[in-house]
Amino acid sequence: MTEVHPLQLDILLDRQRAAWELNQTPSPESLLQETHFADCHDSLLDLIYNEILIREDLGEEVQFAEYLERYPHLADELNLHFEIHHAIRLQLLLDAAEEESPAAADELESIFPTDDYESIQVLGQGAMATVYKARHRELNRCVALKLFEHGRRLSSREAFRVRMEAEAMARISHPNIVKIFEIGQRNGVPFLALELAEGGTLGKRLQEYRYSPRDAAELIETLARAIHHAHECNIIHRDLKPANVLFTADGKPMITDFGLAKVQHDRVVASGDATQSGESIGTPRYMAPEQAAGKLDRLCPATDVHALGAILYECLTGRAPFMASSVLETLQQICHDDPVPPRRIQAGIPRDLETICLQCLNKHAELRYRSAIDLADDLRHFLNGEPINARRTSAWERAVKWCRRKPAQATLLIGSTVLALTAVLSLFFMSMAHKSALAKQRAEISHLLSDGQRALENNDASTAMQHFEAAWLIVQSDPEFSDHETSVSGWLEHCRNLASRDGWQDRMPPPTLDVRRDEALLESLLITPHAADPIQAGIDSIVWARDFVPGNDARWQSDLTLLAVQEAALTELSEGPEAALAVLDRAGSINSRQFHAERAKLLITLGRSSEAETESQLAMRFPANTVMENLQSGMDAVRAGELAVAINKFQQVLDEEPEHFSARLFQSACYVKLNHPSEARVGLTACIAQRPHFQWTYYFRAEAALQLDDLDGARRDLQRASQSRTENLVSQTAFALLQSIDSQSLTRSPQE
Repeated sequence: MTEVHPLQLDILLDRQRAAWELNQTPSPESLLQETHFADCHDSLLDLIYNEILIREDLGEEVQFAEYLERYPHLADELNLHFEIHHAIRLQLLLDAAEEESPAAADELESIFPTDDYESIQVLGQGAMATVYKARHRELNRCVALKLFEHGRRLSSREAFRVRMEAEAMARISHPNIVKIFEIGQRNGVPFLALELAEGGTLGKRLQEYRYSPRDAAELIETLARAIHHAHECNIIHRDLKPANVLFTADGKPMITDFGLAKVQHDRVVASGDATQSGESIGTPRYMAPEQAAGKLDRLCPATDVHALGAILYECLTGRAPFMASSVLETLQQICHDDPVPPRRIQAGIPRDLETICLQCLNKHAELRYRSAIDLADDLRHFLNGEPINARRTSAWERAVKWCRRKPAQATLLIGSTVLALTAVLSLFFMSMAHKSALAKQRAEISHLLSDGQRALENNDASTAMQHFEAAWLIVQSDPEFSDHETSVSGWLEHCRNLASRDGWQDRMPPPTLDVRRDEALLESLLITPHAADPIQAGIDSIVWARDFVPGNDARWQSDLTLLAVQEAALTELSEGPEAALAVLDRAGSINSRQFHAERAKLLITLGRSSEAETESQLAMRFPANTVMENLQSGMDAVRAGELAVAINKFQQVLDEEPEHFSARLFQSACYVKLNHPSEARVGLTACIAQRPHFQWTYYFRAEAALQLDDLDGARRDLQRASQSRTENLVSQTAFALLQSIDSQSLTRSPQE
């Protein structure tokens, strides 16, 4: 596919807006036909999204069905766009910016109502917004409240890029990435409620002290794992730097300002630290060579790996790897010069850590770490005292680079010594050739280890065994590779142990199991609409879901435990602890920490303390599973009516497993019950992106839409929730609510 420079796309977007404002309606296809990138799929989507924004800006109501009819082959992308667009309601940024009632940026209460948030202090002010430390009154949660400038009209390009960045950020959920809690509008002022990190920036810490090698490695490992999660969501940061690494009060690092280049894409600031508003593709001293050269079509995850290497370099040495008196000279250094090895600045830096840092800073993206997770794993190897996968730059490679930088001096040196040192040079080149061959074999060992580890991640033990055995043959071929012997033999032994197991890892659940299980768990919370006996309805749903579990063996312990414990909890509510204990006894040979802990709790309630002690000891034999324990605690809190406690428990699950569907669904349902529709819609939209066919998510999002007086959005979601091949509880409930909404709309008078 033809690569498109961002400036070319910007010009096309501006032409599109100008035509619509002149009452012309060019189609995205006709605009693309005039370019050399007419076949670019992403550019077509950008023009479609921009047309939607322009039409809404001109006061038109845009319908999804219209675009689905025009572009049926883009149904999935358009569907996701409209889902997120309606969920976060970022159009409020445009509507509110047109009002003309300016207010002082340092007086939060004068422009923002105090019923939800109360101001604590101003954290900072930028070109477009002011950031406050504020407390959410009902949830008692401190946030960073970002209020966009009141009375300032966003340009088409600003609005387009702010919207696209917010949509991307809504997809990211990681403990070390700043979260978006709420997006909305109050008193004509658009705002974002973000996770608060008030421990200062890494840039400020680096001004005060230098990190120890171990502390620096641990910090960059944490940041690399977080940025890898963003890469898996198809998001490249492009502006990683110490100023964009924040710390919480307890010292946890948090990455912020994703997609900054998309928002501020006008010019590169040519003074100071180059971090002011307006720079286009990142901060100069932390740029990768492909950024510094303006080759934006080559940006990839390795671009962020380079920035992580620059931050590691500064943590170790106290200075950035490339620094000059002007931005232009800094960019030239990045493109053409090698950084000074860190050990020349600080002799106490371990050699392996220097090797990792310099591999990140390689001029060629393909020679850096393949991904941020590979960098994180290599830093973990260093911290554990294990051999690293990165290799040091050989003397031959350094010589070649020097010759390229200074060809005249190299020619003179070679010419003056060639006659006298012919024999010496012959031996030298033979030695270099041998080292080069060893380096290639060392790289091959690293690649084989990486490939084998990826095969294990994909549960392909056979392929992994082949890679590890090939690496072992190379290690045994030359004593030079003895530093790899421990690592390769360990992986080989691990793989053999996996291959010898009984095959339980080949667990293939029926396609409907996950849906039935999660439906049953949700309905067991007693917050979904039920018939006359909601507890019995929840028990029936659990029994029905358990019928889909194929067998009662170790491969299904987690599913069976969850279902059995929920059935016992419901039975205790309706019939008492004796009946609940009987439910667990009938569950079969389940053997897990949560199962025995639940039995112990019931036995204590019944006064059978000795039996309870035995069950508690059995539970302690199993390793703690904080995800399962927090999920269970949250579900118990929901049934007890303690929804705020439940929300915090589900958040602890998401901090450990950001993609945990059930925790996010249950948390969002609690937000609906607490009448927090904005936060509920963000969470439910993420659930829909993860499982687009789970009906209850549409039902709860419809309830959130009704709380926001969005009848059209509620109808759309209820229509989806009621669509099912077989009639079930959610489809019946959704259909009934839809009919209620429609009948209320019909009975309204014309004056209304």
